[in-house]
Amino acid sequence: MQALDHRIVAWFSGLDLPLVTPLMKLASAVGADGIVFVGIAFWVSLARRRIAPAVAVLAAVFASQLLSSLMKDVVGRARPSVTYADVHPLVPLPDTSSMPSGHAWIAGAAATVLWVVIPARRAWVVGLAALIALSRVYLGVHYPSDVLVGAAGGVATGLLVLLGARLVHVHIGPDDDGDRRQDRDVEAPGDRDGEVQRAAERR
Repeated sequence: MQALDHRIVAWFSGLDLPLVTPLMKLASAVGADGIVFVGIAFWVSLARRRIAPAVAVLAAVFASQLLSSLMKDVVGRARPSVTYADVHPLVPLPDTSSMPSGHAWIAGAAATVLWVVIPARRAWVVGLAALIALSRVYLGVHYPSDVLVGAAGGVATGLLVLLGARLVHVHIGPDDDGDRRQDRDVEAPGDRDGEVQRAAERR
């Protein structure tokens, strides 16, 4: 497994393709600390006038940061370029250990929560999370197994957040009672105006 990990990260980090490398650096930057996912969640909360989606994603991000940091301390795996001279990181090397990938953990957790929050955008959310996770291998700062473990931990964290929201009866999806009440509130004045007009026409 270690040999395969080494070969994959060494191959990726040696590519340094003109268009791909800037994209991967951008994905890694926006994925740091879940910035992009928190932004999406707050946008959804503002659009729906409910704070629950943002709170759920923030909870997933914070829990992911804590859990991934704890696991890094326990595992203590060295970064690929520290162990192998043929791995050339394309970004500054973090001073934390390699296993698991914090980016992948946070992305997996946030994407799992957003899967429920915005089901119409599931493909985009999962694609973004996958790109962020892949960027860490491409940039030479993580082994593929770091990313896989991080993503698995992230999905588990996201599911726990969703379970917690359900246990305390907090609805974060698009079709909950809060949204339906909002729809009725918006439509009610128009409906009343229509009823008044129809009544006037009958006279």
